[in-house]
Amino acid sequence: MARLLIALLAVGLIAAACHRAPAGGGAGGQAGQGSLTVTDAYAPEPVGDETAAVYLTVRNGTAAPDTLTGAASPIATTAGLHQQMTMGGMSHMMRAGSIAVPPGGELRLEPGGTHLMLDGLIRRPRIGDTIDVTLTFSRAGPIGVRVPVIAYAEVSDRATRPRR
Repeated sequence: MARLLIALLAVGLIAAACHRAPAGGGAGGQAGQGSLTVTDAYAPEPVGDETAAVYLTVRNGTAAPDTLTGAASPIATTAGLHQQMTMGGMSHMMRAGSIAVPPGGELRLEPGGTHLMLDGLIRRPRIGDTIDVTLTFSRAGPIGVRVPVIAYAEVSDRATRPRR
């Protein structure tokens, strides 16, 4: 138990040290380092106490590829990239590992596809809360993102909104 608490404290301190507040105050704002930017971040309020999904867009404005290699959040014991796939008419979620962000391109983490999953929630986020998440990239390094928690009913509205 003591080791778990120490590990959680370390993750929280690392996330706080790496955190960069997004421009525009979080909801719909940007966080980025150089020309790698993170926009349109949000998390629907979780329906349970164990996991939460995070959706966002990463844009690579550089001429070099980058790779999203991992993530962390002080409210979860683990964070990982997952991909939702349909096989045999059934929807399955699988770990995605690292994901490339092409030069001049973007990576969308969105409902029904690739997304960030926060597992082992230490506390359940509620509508109106903000979740601090640190994304780790192979070239850009850690980028802190403030993720607003929204009502689940708003997810479809966000999915149909034009991207910036």
